[in-house]
Amino acid sequence: MDHLKLTRILVLLGMVLMLLMPGVSAHRVYVQEQITEVEIKAWFGGGDPMPNADVSVYAIKNGEEELYIEDRTDSNGLFYFTPKLGVSEYRVVVSESGHKSEKTFNLAGGSAAETENAELPLSASVVAGFGYIIGIAGLALYFSSRKSKGQ
Repeated sequence: MDHLKLTRILVLLGMVLMLLMPGVSAHRVYVQEQITEVEIKAWFGGGDPMPNADVSVYAIKNGEEELYIEDRTDSNGLFYFTPKLGVSEYRVVVSESGHKSEKTFNLAGGSAAETENAELPLSASVVAGFGYIIGIAGLALYFSSRKSKGQ
């Protein structure tokens, strides 16, 4: 049996197997994060926690900053707060005995929109998969026929 017949049989067999495959069914799944609490951890350079340090949390909305919470860390240097509705950007200032540090962060991080658009719908993925298979089979047939013409 020559290579051309073998290639044609394999391609035909592959197509028959694809037709016999059960249908694909899936439902799109959505995920949304909800941050109900923010943990702030304050520590000194050597790794020791900053117990009872002053904490000031500023909410930043539309470029405007306002004082949201003033409180203290616990004995482990931890402080928890509930985010303000509609605000995702904060600046936190922690100070104790002349030592001071601050951090500005955004809870949204911009990852939600990127994740939603990151993958193709299932139907497009299935069509793309068939396209790849047919393309590979076409290349195999092309090179096989080219080889047999050359002999």
